Amino acid sequence: MSGRDTLTRLLELHGRNAPRSRPEIVHAASALALDLADVDGVVLALGGARRFDRHVTLRHESDRESLMLPWAPSPFEWSIMRAHQPRVFTELTGNAGAACPGVTPGPALYLPLHLGDREQGYLAVHREEGAARFNGREVRMLALLTAWLVGALDNLRLAHNLERLAVTDDLTQVYNYRYLKAALRREIKRATRYQQPMAILMLDVDHLKAYNDRNGHVRGSMLLRELAQLCAGQVRSWDLVAKYGGDEFTVILPQTDRAGALAVGERLRAAVASHAFPLATPGQITISTGIAQFPEDGSDVTTLIEAADRTLYAAKRNGRNRVEGGLPEAA
Repeated sequence: MSGRDTLTRLLELHGRNAPRSRPEIVHAASALALDLADVDGVVLALGGARRFDRHVTLRHESDRESLMLPWAPSPFEWSIMRAHQPRVFTELTGNAGAACPGVTPGPALYLPLHLGDREQGYLAVHREEGAARFNGREVRMLALLTAWLVGALDNLRLAHNLERLAVTDDLTQVYNYRYLKAALRREIKRATRYQQPMAILMLDVDHLKAYNDRNGHVRGSMLLRELAQLCAGQVRSWDLVAKYGGDEFTVILPQTDRAGALAVGERLRAAVASHAFPLATPGQITISTGIAQFPEDGSDVTTLIEAADRTLYAAKRNGRNRVEGGLPEAA
């Protein structure tokens, strides 16, 4: 590939049709690496504290789809990732475990990837045994590609973080009110379409003002965060916990009827009452909870939240540390 063609291909990675997801970025980088240096295989290894993957792309595969394989870095690969310069090998002897699956170990070029958010990896290109070694021009072209790859992956991470911040409550780190309304509209549409039950819980912390008066509002804010995370850990992965306002939270329970919502509400109530919050004994911090079921108690976002709010305040009036709304109100 000529220098002009190389520049054109690299510029295309920044254009309107630039890859916008992690799989697209991996595929674009691997496909371009195959062409830039006329290689037989590309390995793009990425990982962090908990998970490592190797994406393998071979020249002889017609669709050039990357095969993702679980990966445990070898000492050789750790040395590559910690390096700051590309490493060129005439023959990959003695390190066959780091070779490209499907390519007989021969000339190889490894380029470290230093990414943000504690992620690291490398891009490696491989030629079959006996092929020409990589020259300086090929090293420079692939170094440009890795620079784009690092930037693209870091930008994607930052975009995801910004998206998460936009829908997350700063204090409690659960979803915010804006996202709650959008999610509730979505779940109401889904429940209507598939004729499935759906319920929500409205939670309010009992006697939080007294706790704040004793310990200060900073401690009260820390308590709210701990309580929110405690509640999030008590529900299913597809349920949603969101901050409603002040010391109130809403839990969306898809595919859940009134009896199921009552069981969840009781589980949350018991978990909070038995939890040892800082500067409070178990049972000193409790929650009152109201239940509303779609569509019996409300047919849209506003009426459903209003119904849950009414049963919440019924729980407050009836002594706190309790769940109300388990049975439909009498006509």
